[in-house]
Amino acid sequence: MTKKIIERVSYIERTTNETQIKVSVNLDGKGKNLVNTNLPFFDHMIQQLSKHSLIDIELECIGDLDIDAHHTMEDVGWALGKAILDALGDKKGIKRYSFTYLPMDECLTRCCIDVSGRPWLIWNVFLPNVKIKNIETEIFREFFQSFSQSAGLTLHIENIYGQNTHHIIESCFKSLAISIRNAINLDLRNLNSVPSTKGTLTGNR
Repeated sequence: MTKKIIERVSYIERTTNETQIKVSVNLDGKGKNLVNTNLPFFDHMIQQLSKHSLIDIELECIGDLDIDAHHTMEDVGWALGKAILDALGDKKGIKRYSFTYLPMDECLTRCCIDVSGRPWLIWNVFLPNVKIKNIETEIFREFFQSFSQSAGLTLHIENIYGQNTHHIIESCFKSLAISIRNAINLDLRNLNSVPSTKGTLTGNR
């Protein structure tokens, strides 16, 4: 008998007065991506997240960039996180925990993750430059905050050292990618069980 493989895929549309977003994910993909937010540097970061997590991501966002990048980046975090949460289903068989130390030239960043259903972000990241490619760098925290909230992730990201703002930001996305990849991978020894003594990872304490 051939065991049925459940596809871990989802599609989300999110529309507000500030943004219109469409996003689809395949958690068991090959890191293929098609991303357009009209913020080229941010697009590149989402592409890094896709490539190194092996999550296929198609994402399009039309946002109020005439104001600034805040709503676009925050809402992309919400939509992408929700798509990943939906694709995870009941979370049976996942490894749940992971951490990664990610070096990038002169900087080193650590990401620790728990796919717990209990959203929490610890963000110990200092970015030397106020702006990068017309994006206020403080907005990157808002992406990770909304992403952790909607995906139901306990997420700790810390830049241990670094000098180049581009490298620091990119290492945050890459370390998140590797950590997610490992945490949502299926544990062959535990495929039919949710990795929690509660029997659920919906966030109920």
